[in-house]
Amino acid sequence: MVYVIKKHIFKKTYFNMKTNPFLKQPFLVTIFFQRHAFILALVIPILISCGGGGGGGSAPEPAPTPTFTVSATAGANGSISPATVTVTQGQTTTFTVTPDAGYTVSSITGCNGTLSETTYTTGTISAACSITVSFVQFMTTVFDTTAYELPHPGDALDALCAEDPTFVPVNTSLLLPIDLNIDTFNDLVVHYFCGPKVQGLYLDTPTPDAIVAFKNNGDKTFSIANNEVFDAESIKLSGSTRKVVKADFNGDGYSDILYALNREDGRAQGCDNCAASNEAPQKIILSDGDGTYTIADLGFNEWTHAVDAVQMPSGNYDAVISGFRNDTVTGFRYIDGSMQEVSDYANPGGPTNRFGASTMRFFPELTPAAGSMLAVSDSGDCSIQVNLSSFSKASGAWSFVDKTNFNCRSIPNAYESYTNEITDLPLVTIDGQDYTGGGFGNEESCTLELTPGDAPVAVVQFSAQPIEGNYVEGTVYKQSDLPVQNRLNVYEVSDTELMLKTGVVVNEKIDALYRIDACRDINNDGYDDVVLVQNSGGGGEQTNTRAKPIVYLNDQANHLVRLDLTGIPEIDPSEDYEAHGFLADMDGDGIEDLVYFRARRGYMSGTALDTNQKNFIRIYWGLKNLQP
Repeated sequence: MVYVIKKHIFKKTYFNMKTNPFLKQPFLVTIFFQRHAFILALVIPILISCGGGGGGGSAPEPAPTPTFTVSATAGANGSISPATVTVTQGQTTTFTVTPDAGYTVSSITGCNGTLSETTYTTGTISAACSITVSFVQFMTTVFDTTAYELPHPGDALDALCAEDPTFVPVNTSLLLPIDLNIDTFNDLVVHYFCGPKVQGLYLDTPTPDAIVAFKNNGDKTFSIANNEVFDAESIKLSGSTRKVVKADFNGDGYSDILYALNREDGRAQGCDNCAASNEAPQKIILSDGDGTYTIADLGFNEWTHAVDAVQMPSGNYDAVISGFRNDTVTGFRYIDGSMQEVSDYANPGGPTNRFGASTMRFFPELTPAAGSMLAVSDSGDCSIQVNLSSFSKASGAWSFVDKTNFNCRSIPNAYESYTNEITDLPLVTIDGQDYTGGGFGNEESCTLELTPGDAPVAVVQFSAQPIEGNYVEGTVYKQSDLPVQNRLNVYEVSDTELMLKTGVVVNEKIDALYRIDACRDINNDGYDDVVLVQNSGGGGEQTNTRAKPIVYLNDQANHLVRLDLTGIPEIDPSEDYEAHGFLADMDGDGIEDLVYFRARRGYMSGTALDTNQKNFIRIYWGLKNLQP
């Protein structure tokens, strides 16, 4: 740049004597050069300071970027790491949050962060900050802490026990979650019945009973809907109920209902004509295809203990009913607009040439369009029902395959039942221990897949009473004095054999009275689990069970592991008499809800019912899936 200015100033034409007046006037030349020299003296330093000279000093170093300390602290029952970390301004960092076993994060705050599973990521750090995390018992977070209570059907129940409403409590028998109108929300159908004031007497009258339909309103409330569902306010089956199954029997796309009906309500069982008095007319509740239902009479009586739905190749289901009075089980199929009896389930062979009377379970369809091909039931060849049989339809007709082989015998007049009747003592010895009063069949069985895609197994409850010190000749054993043990036995079932599968149930609770309520995936991990409903057991034993269900979660390694439910909502001890709980997704959100119900009212004394108690039904809505 300086060169250009000098070139301009000393351009040769300025010294042309003919054209440049300065050459003619030396004084002017002197002034001109002095003036421009002065200007150059001012300009050149400025140009050099701007880098115009091209050869100057180095640029200054940038100031260092600040760093900040981020710290983290954890409350009891968990940890967070690292404890501190240094973070450059404008960056983020992460921490690992680890709850103790059985606990989960209650809250975590600080540094504008977010938690994803076990990783807490801060926001952009611009100053020192701290993170605080606290933990809570996981089970306390699974369900709402307050319950919704269904409306009480006082009009249907208050006058139900006509013998003496003051002294005889109403029994809440079976609660069936079922979507009656296909609106994705489970409704609830409940059966109630009355037992006699004095048990063990001969009765030839129907069991007083009532069915109540609770409609799910879709907003986490229910309303009594007998008129809407059944077109009548009062619905009766004229019996007590033992088990229930739902399936689409008439092929209209709606679930139908089949109960195991009898009159085993506490009346005598062993006297002349007593067995007949425990029979009840068999009925089925069929959908009308529009959310309404009709009760259909099946035309025969039975002392029923087992019912099931058998899948057909068409996709529809047969209804199968088994009890103690008939020589064989009875099957029904929906044909030409009505349920008609079929002979498919008669005479399958085996020890007694029939399916069992107490428990009976048909496997789901394993091959598309093949229908059910396997089944298990109690064998019926021993009064203790201690043997289990398997059946197959591989040949085209149901036929006996295999059975367990537990030796059993009967001791005359050595057993006093809960009705105070003296009967024979059924006895079996397993691993050196004498048992009585049970076997396979008293409650439900189910099928499930231990691993998705594997062949289903049968889960069957074995319930019996161990005799301490084993049987002593001449002793009469009272049913009410003997403890009860309940075990879940798992069997592999095929066309050729029935095989006990050991080591499946982990940390089993054997001292509880229960029935199998559900064998399905209850925590949305793709693996089948088991839910048991604790109850007061058979034989009229009045046992306060403290309500909570028993849950076995599948560990995805062929085990069903009992879950510790400490922390879930419970019924207050002041009102938990005969209260029981189960799991069901009542609001259609895919998460199990906790349902409690009172099986019957308690007595204030030996003669008066507690006026402050009623047969409540309460729902604690589920918030998240159960986990080990």
